[in-house]
Amino acid sequence: MKRGAAGLVFAAILAACAEEPTAPPPPPSATVAPRVVPPPSPLVELAVDVSNRARAAAEAMQAAPAGPERERSYLALRRVAFEALPLLRLGAPVAAEALYGPERAAEEGEGALPLLDGALAADDRRAVVDELGSVRLAFLLAAEEVRASPLPTDAGARALSTTAYDLGARAVGGASAPPATEAALLAELRGSLDFLDHGLQATLSLCSPPRELEAAAGRAYGAITGLRARVEASTDAGLGERAAFVLATGELGAALRRATALCGASVKLPYAARYPVRANALDEPVSLFTLPAPRLPAPSDPRPYDDPRFVALGERLFTERALSQDRTRACTTCHDPRKGFADGRARPLSLAPSEAPLRHAPTLLYTSLHAVQMWDGRTLTAEDQAVGVIHARAEMGLGEGELLARLEAEPSYREAFAALPGGLSASNVGRALAAFESARLAPGTALIDGFARGEVTLDADLRRGFDVLSGKGRCTRCHVPPSFAGSRPRDFAVPVFAVLGVPVDPSGKTLDPDPGRGAVTKRARDLRSFKTPTLRALPSTAPYFHHGAFATLELVVDFYDRGGGKGLGLDVPNQDPDVVPLHLSPEERRVLLVFLRRALTERQAPTLR
Repeated sequence: MKRGAAGLVFAAILAACAEEPTAPPPPPSATVAPRVVPPPSPLVELAVDVSNRARAAAEAMQAAPAGPERERSYLALRRVAFEALPLLRLGAPVAAEALYGPERAAEEGEGALPLLDGALAADDRRAVVDELGSVRLAFLLAAEEVRASPLPTDAGARALSTTAYDLGARAVGGASAPPATEAALLAELRGSLDFLDHGLQATLSLCSPPRELEAAAGRAYGAITGLRARVEASTDAGLGERAAFVLATGELGAALRRATALCGASVKLPYAARYPVRANALDEPVSLFTLPAPRLPAPSDPRPYDDPRFVALGERLFTERALSQDRTRACTTCHDPRKGFADGRARPLSLAPSEAPLRHAPTLLYTSLHAVQMWDGRTLTAEDQAVGVIHARAEMGLGEGELLARLEAEPSYREAFAALPGGLSASNVGRALAAFESARLAPGTALIDGFARGEVTLDADLRRGFDVLSGKGRCTRCHVPPSFAGSRPRDFAVPVFAVLGVPVDPSGKTLDPDPGRGAVTKRARDLRSFKTPTLRALPSTAPYFHHGAFATLELVVDFYDRGGGKGLGLDVPNQDPDVVPLHLSPEERRVLLVFLRRALTERQAPTLR
């Protein structure tokens, strides 16, 4: 939904408001029972009220003259729109998609509100008028649509828990379609806090509270008040102490879950923690810094990430040179544990020099959290990526038949595979390697992980460095915690690709010709687009970018600070709009580099047994 936002909303409204056929009047002698209409849920009343206030805010912005008054009206609209968002996602999904875009958007920037944000940033007055019309009509639809939704206590509890988590994601720009300015970000945070306050009141009003609920609700309201004080103390220049803000959202979510559970609601975490710190799951402070537990497959899914037999076999296969055609390579050749599971080269040596050069070998740390694999995203799963590398002529060059024959010829492998569901197969080779990566290569021992669990504090340089990373530096818009890579929470299944305009070398004179994802999708907007890699273990995984042409982090920061390829004067018509000149001060550069080098490096690096 790009320019068709208004048309989609109009069509939805017409469908929702279509005139119903009129029933014939009853005969005079018939007795008609009075129609009993149950009172609306307090959550429905809240959703209708906030939708109406948002529509009025859009109308006020339409009427406001250009300049400071329109800017104030825009921020007022953004605030009430994000107060409405959690309940509209649950009770008015058609209107919510028209307003905010799909909840799990593969292409970001869809929806009338993101389009309005873009039109304002581009100073496109005609587009601003069009999108304001779409916003106003979508909120009109929302008020009608939500009236047909029951929105029970469970819905309120779910919305509260996820909004607390999303509050941390919004604070660092890690949510989908982050706003263009810090002022708009603060408006979003205020709106989310408004919902948490009003939504908690509405949810708790649906139950007969036990005595202990009063104290639990008090803790939740106290957490909301604490976060609101942080936002109100901020300025348009930015939200301060963002790391502490994110951590506090985890405690807020735990307090909200405890209170709504006492109200009888069925409560769920945003996701299960990989390294939990509380015995009771409801009390687990899951924030944007919390590493998720491995995705457990469905009973019918043969990917046994939690099966120790697969993990042990995968670790052994990871060092096995018989998996390459000439028996000279193993996975460790390009993913060396001593080098952060990368290889320290700009590009790996190719076994097929006549083919296109291989891209830089990225670290395998936290690869289990990636939404897709490979720089161009052509592979979805870690197991397919592993088998693909074994079969690729330029990398390991071993066909499926010979792979299976070699493993069959080794008695210990033959025995190990025979004990697995499905026996010896190329698929089980991939599953074993992926199980090892999932179990062992997301160790969670970096300072940021200890901070997430409340085990350590961050010193002043690290706190300021994270503020630059997530604020003026705009890094976490693509490098999203907790993996600090291109996978959006809460399910980590939506990948982030970006066009940066990376040059052939740091001199910046020539654009690198690699088409990236464009070669996979054949779309012009994906030309030179690449998957966002993790920022973890950066000191061990130099050089950087898909071609490994930037030897140091200082060169990388300078490239971003200048505004990517466009900032270097290169022709990059589809460059990501979030890549703009940063104008970092020397002190901001210093603390940013301190954070990148210290906070995201494992204190206990994984090794092979």
